[in-house]
Amino acid sequence: MSIIDPPSSLSRLLRLVGLVAVVSSSANVALFHRPWVAVLVVLSWLGWAAWVVMPARQWRRERICLCVMAIGGGSTVAQSVGSGITALATVFIALGMLSAPLWFGLAIAVSTSVLMCVSILVDGARPGALVGLLVGVVVVGMAGWSRRQARVGAERNRILVEQNRIIREERDRAAALAERGRIARDIHDVLAHTLGGLVLQLDAADALLEAGETDRAAERVKASHRLAVSGLADARRVVGTLRSGGFDAAAELRRVVEEHRAAGGQLAERFDVAVDPANEQAAVALTRAVQEALTNARKHAPGQPVTLTLRGSGASLEAVVSNPFAAHRMPLGSTGSGAGLLGMRERIEAAGGLLSAGKEEGRWTVRILLPRK
Repeated sequence: MSIIDPPSSLSRLLRLVGLVAVVSSSANVALFHRPWVAVLVVLSWLGWAAWVVMPARQWRRERICLCVMAIGGGSTVAQSVGSGITALATVFIALGMLSAPLWFGLAIAVSTSVLMCVSILVDGARPGALVGLLVGVVVVGMAGWSRRQARVGAERNRILVEQNRIIREERDRAAALAERGRIARDIHDVLAHTLGGLVLQLDAADALLEAGETDRAAERVKASHRLAVSGLADARRVVGTLRSGGFDAAAELRRVVEEHRAAGGQLAERFDVAVDPANEQAAVALTRAVQEALTNARKHAPGQPVTLTLRGSGASLEAVVSNPFAAHRMPLGSTGSGAGLLGMRERIEAAGGLLSAGKEEGRWTVRILLPRK
């Protein structure tokens, strides 16, 4: 709700009560002995009445009504008690309303004060009455200013609450998108690793069957079965929100290495340090990145020897996966969309590490750098 929303039914009722009080305290026979006084008093009544029934959001007309009330009430404050009420109420309303700028409220307060002074001097009233009225203007004006500031503070608080709500929604949305991206990367890693290995194994089995080597072909089929079972277990972990308690990075790396060898890949490993990433997220990121790198090696350079090196570098853990380029373009090399390398980099960077991939000394090399415990 805005602080300059249309007046409520209670607000209009209070305005009407004020009008009735002003009219009842001013309506007397003596008032009409001086026509100019009667005209100004009635003018202030009309301004107040128009303000009571003013349609919603008619800010310009509302200011006109306040100007009329200030002129009529301030000019006759010495001749009518109700005009004094009108003048003070006008000052309070003008300084407290937020549908008009502050300068308007100050102008109304000053104009009303001047007109009150003129009215008292013309009527020949005592100076004490003038001082009392001016003090009343100051007190009422301060009350109106306080009301204005309170409403400004309430609006700022409302805006702050709304901004906090939007920030929370955006943060939740960003977290959901990040989670979706993480799940998408894991699903990609599982499918690329499992399906790529299955294609290679089945191609090898088919070639062995054509050559009449049924025993070796059967071994390839069994290896395909083991790879499919392993991929299904990985997929179940992904569907189960990928939260594994006590993730053992060393055991997972060992499993990935054995799966690569079971798929017919040649792998030389060298672990100079213990596998101790900084946290579970880093451990998962390392395992998935190595798995993706080995899958890419089988896809783009099948039969080529792969080297996996793990070493410490100060407070960092460095993993390097390297393999020679294939002599010919492989059929599976054109099946990827490039999402694997991108997913590896995003996963490593999310865990606080760095990943680089490219040609080094005639070999395709993937370097992974992660913080250690």
